[in-house]
Amino acid sequence: MLMRTIAASLLPLSLGLSVAYAQPAPGEAAPHPFSITRSDPALDALIAPEAKLRILATGFGFIDGPVWMAGRDGAEGFLLASSIIDNVIYKVTASGKVSVFLDRAGYSGEDFASVGKLALIGRAHVLLMGPGCTGIDRQGRLIWCAGQDLAIKRLEKDGTRTVLADGFEGKHFNGPNDIAIAADGAIFFTDSDVGLRGGIHSPQVQMPDSVWRWKDGRVNLAVSREQLGAEPNGIALSPDDKYLYLSAGTLSPDPKVMRYAVSADGSVGPGELFTHGSGIGDGMKTDRAGNLWSTDALPGTVRITSPEGRLLGLLHLPTPGEAEPRKTACASSLAFGGDDARTLYITGCEQIYAIALRAPGRLEGPVN
Repeated sequence: MLMRTIAASLLPLSLGLSVAYAQPAPGEAAPHPFSITRSDPALDALIAPEAKLRILATGFGFIDGPVWMAGRDGAEGFLLASSIIDNVIYKVTASGKVSVFLDRAGYSGEDFASVGKLALIGRAHVLLMGPGCTGIDRQGRLIWCAGQDLAIKRLEKDGTRTVLADGFEGKHFNGPNDIAIAADGAIFFTDSDVGLRGGIHSPQVQMPDSVWRWKDGRVNLAVSREQLGAEPNGIALSPDDKYLYLSAGTLSPDPKVMRYAVSADGSVGPGELFTHGSGIGDGMKTDRAGNLWSTDALPGTVRITSPEGRLLGLLHLPTPGEAEPRKTACASSLAFGGDDARTLYITGCEQIYAIALRAPGRLEGPVN
């Protein structure tokens, strides 16, 4: 998710140095509109060359982690999206009406002196004090990353909240960041450092950021930071749950996606390079055909990669240029939505965007 990307862009803050020396990341001098780069003709089967991007809702400041909650028993479906600075999960209808779905979703405590990483959004210095991911399990329950509670949580049917995982072998996480839910109920998730003041340099850090697997109340290490070769961030599973995708080197000039085979028992094999280049960094999802859709936060790019690792195309989100007050244009994450899965929703810091698809993506939750 975008939390790590923007927080890491302020190195002086992550080291606990003076805010006075921190400067906003350079923006693009001139604004540019939405555009599509077609790298392979196969892209046309997924999205029309003339497809238009529309703003579903705006004014969030820092919106992330979307998931579509499919309609049931005649009720319409809706989008859920996590706000990292409002500490809530919002509900957004297909018409763009916004309401609070879950409050105190990232941090439920009162210790604001040592919790939540400092980050820069536009020109605003803020604390990351909200949830960073959402997902729906096969029973239709919301699973989310309560980053500053250092936990993965589940919303039960009666409205109560269950902590599924908050550490390993007596040591707490640093701030769960993103999740991928398998058909058997297993949850793979990345642990970043967004839950702690000072990030990975906080004296409260007890273990490296890693990738974990939760299943039936037990937590196991899936991929270590050393195995990945970088801090973990985006994560996704193939439609058949046989492959785990992880982004790596997201702040480098050439970010990459690593692919890991997942065995029937949930164990993860050695990694291999799947793809690299623009459009890799934060949220990732696979569609029904196994194409990987990934986001690169700054300046806001969506990458579509075939199951064989071939680049199909890039979606370039609009940017505002250097107009003041400075705004952050980004692509933090994405989700397939609409009850027919033919809409791509993209969280873009200030806005939630929507774009129509020719081929259906893949919804999370119960299988109809």
